[in-house]
Amino acid sequence: MDIRDRVAQLQPIQFRYSKDIDPDQKLRAGFSAQQVAQVFPDAVIEQGGYLFINGDKLNEYIQQAKSS
Repeated sequence: MDIRDRVAQLQPIQFRYSKDIDPDQKLRAGFSAQQVAQVFPDAVIEQGGYLFINGDKLNEYIQQAKSS
């Protein structure tokens, strides 16, 4: 599977942070770390039992897909 197909597997989601993180609870868009981990495991890190997306690494993959 080429890089474009792998990136195309990622489905954007909309979400709001809790009030203690964002009092205005603005609607945001992005990717779920759980889903990214299935496609690009090295673009996700675990800290304190939570998964976080390494934005720099994921952006590298997205840029590769754009240029291929």
